Amino acid sequence: MKKWLLMMLLAASGMANAAIELGKDYTLLATPQPVADPKKVEVIEFFSYHCIHCYDDDATINAWAKKQAKDVSFRKEQIVWQKGMEGFARMFATFKATGTFDKLHGPAFDAQIKQRANLADPEQFTAWIKQQKGVDSAKLLKTYNSFGINAQVARATQITRDYRIEGTPTVIVDGKYVVVTGKPERMTQVMSELIAKVRSEKKL
Repeated sequence: MKKWLLMMLLAASGMANAAIELGKDYTLLATPQPVADPKKVEVIEFFSYHCIHCYDDDATINAWAKKQAKDVSFRKEQIVWQKGMEGFARMFATFKATGTFDKLHGPAFDAQIKQRANLADPEQFTAWIKQQKGVDSAKLLKTYNSFGINAQVARATQITRDYRIEGTPTVIVDGKYVVVTGKPERMTQVMSELIAKVRSEKKL
């Protein structure tokens, strides 16, 4: 076989392996949701602090997010299925509102999953946050109990329903493509492929 033909066949094979399939690698959201900025490709990871799979995937997804181009908007959303999960949404919203997410997100995950704390419980969260070094716990707890955070908790409940999140982690691209959960390395690959797909669609 000629060398150039072999190279073409190998390239085609590689492209085939990288291709994503509807129903296998991703599905369509039953009711597409509006994106925050139509000029960007929106990627949302719906997760929960009590989810072991979210914990295991967190480092890989975070590393992937840091490598994305400026036209990609990535964010996490804490889901709320029931009243008992509102504490997680309150904690997450507080981290975001106080600029402490990068500092406290990882330790909170560790406390919840590894140390078996229940940070959805206000008393346990209060005790835990007071133990965190370099954090103004009094100021943070004031935000935690504020009206603004109450609104964010209500929003988390609503967005969980709007996107019909039934499991975590669930990643949705551009408000319509739902990544089928798999190993984190494959998940991020599918996410990248879907971003490329959305980019091509926006050019049409």
